Amino acid sequence: MKNTIIKGLFVIASCILLIAIGVIIGINIRTISRDPAFVSITDKTWTLGEGEEKARIEENYWNFIRASYILIGTPPDCEYYKIVSEVKRHDYDVENFYIDDNSDKMYYHNAEGERVSTLAIDVSAFQPEIDWTAVKAAGVDVAMIRVGYRGYGSGKIVEDDMFRTHIQGALDAGLRVGVYFFSQALNYDEGVSEANFVLETIREFDVTCPVVIDTEFMDASDARTNELDIDSRTDSIVGFCETVEAAGYTAMIYSNRNWFVQSVDMSRLGDYKLWLAHYTNQPDFPYEYIGWQYTDQGTLDGVDGSVDLNVWFK
Repeated sequence: MKNTIIKGLFVIASCILLIAIGVIIGINIRTISRDPAFVSITDKTWTLGEGEEKARIEENYWNFIRASYILIGTPPDCEYYKIVSEVKRHDYDVENFYIDDNSDKMYYHNAEGERVSTLAIDVSAFQPEIDWTAVKAAGVDVAMIRVGYRGYGSGKIVEDDMFRTHIQGALDAGLRVGVYFFSQALNYDEGVSEANFVLETIREFDVTCPVVIDTEFMDASDARTNELDIDSRTDSIVGFCETVEAAGYTAMIYSNRNWFVQSVDMSRLGDYKLWLAHYTNQPDFPYEYIGWQYTDQGTLDGVDGSVDLNVWFK
């Protein structure tokens, strides 16, 4: 009987001991799970040496970045701007922008090498003498003509001195025409007033190409819009475009690449066509653009001096 009691006590003690050990182990495991030890990676980093692998990895990285961001500056010392979803992206293969063997002008080509764009010029009083018949013969199909501007200091709206001469000459030569207005609007209402001026001025002409607001930096210390905040500038563009569209024309926005990216709210402008100024061999801009002004130093039969040249899609 005594031996049985001792054996029973021994079994109970053993069970208690095992339970205690299990509890201690469990506490230690939970402690380790909650508070992992810090591991320094100083001696565990991997540095790629020069070579094909490094170049491929870097290329893939920057391709990934450019799929989501517009870069201003030269990588890696550049600024990143998120591409907005509200504006349609283009599907152009920029390798297909080139000057082919049969021309000294830039065109966009399909996979078979056929031109699928046309040539456009934009002109103003800075090109006072134009032989429009010669311009047409040189292969120009579209003329974008400055209808006027708002004074950067006075704020006064002025018709371009050569507008009527240029637009009538272009139409008589058989070109399709559109117009643009150099804006210095400070708000929505001023954008509307600029559009109303344009609509009244072009009323008697057959304008079949877009009606454009030109928004850009003015290189003058007293320019009224250079320090304008992004929201107000975008308001003025929307005011212009909404008024133009309500009148039955196609509204378009002209600017250079960096101004589009840094100085307007693109997320509010997805309903309107874009005309891109970017002086390079191949444009680097994700959004769909109908016109690409690729140089301001072009030469063309019928125009004295330099002229802006554009790849034009519609």
